[in-house]
Amino acid sequence: MMAQAARPKVQAGMDFVQYRERSRSRRLESVPTTSRRKKKIMSEFNNAPIPNGGPAAPNGMRPAPIMPSPAPQGTTVCGIVGVVFGALGLVLSFIPIINNIAAIFGLVGAVLAIVAIVGTFRGKKRGKALSIVAAVLSVLAIVITLAMQSAASKALDDITGTSTSQSSSADADKDAKTDDSTKTDDSTKTDTKVKGEQDMEGDLTDMHVKIVSAVRSGNDYNNQPTVLVTYEWTNTTDKNNSFAVLANPKVFQNGQELDTAMYLDNPEGYDSGSYLSELQPGATGTVTLGYVLKDDSEITVDVTNLLDFSDTAKVTYKFAI
Repeated sequence: MMAQAARPKVQAGMDFVQYRERSRSRRLESVPTTSRRKKKIMSEFNNAPIPNGGPAAPNGMRPAPIMPSPAPQGTTVCGIVGVVFGALGLVLSFIPIINNIAAIFGLVGAVLAIVAIVGTFRGKKRGKALSIVAAVLSVLAIVITLAMQSAASKALDDITGTSTSQSSSADADKDAKTDDSTKTDDSTKTDTKVKGEQDMEGDLTDMHVKIVSAVRSGNDYNNQPTVLVTYEWTNTTDKNNSFAVLANPKVFQNGQELDTAMYLDNPEGYDSGSYLSELQPGATGTVTLGYVLKDDSEITVDVTNLLDFSDTAKVTYKFAI
């Protein structure tokens, strides 16, 4: 049997290629052949061409292949240019109107920064930090530009709105003054029309009224004598209204106001609901009210506007009982 070649010992500093070549040499030495054949094989092995054109190693061993060292990498140009554009955009972004250019600088800087970041992370160029700085400056330039333009637009809108509001207020004041003047003229005309006492029949602010009659009637719930007064009125407003809402009728005897009568049994000609009944605009109706008499002397019937405490417009008439 063929004797098995002993494995070579691994020496310090020996790489894998040297170990493999030494093992191969030991195997060739262990081949049982003639001394002449053995020398020939060893000669062919040792004289074989060495890759990379290097010289033969001593002791017949092939040296390990020499790997070319990587070429040194340059700094990314896109990163440098991106920093320049980003810085310019950041400086100009605080200036109104001019910051439109700053937004363009920031956009260009952001694109260059992205290209630089991709190149540096792939190991083609140096300057990762520079690329990141370019990206940050470019983004800040764009954001600040948008913020400044938004603030300027809001301020312009506020100024325009204030001017419009002031103009509207001036127009409103002018219209209000015109309306007040018109109302004053109308009020003057109305006051001129309805001012003073009117005998038995006349116009008040919101109605035309006539004191039709005043006759002695039945006793009230307290068995007191009463007088029944009849009014005829016309609604001159533009909506439904009642005599109770528009008029303030009063009856006096001996200079004292008489109380309104309350009946247990309604006397002839008395309509308890007429005082509160509404009339449409332009309609005419009749109202009857009873008053408690103090004696048999004459009475004075006055009708004024409900809210006219000065009694500037009044329809009045005296009746003998």
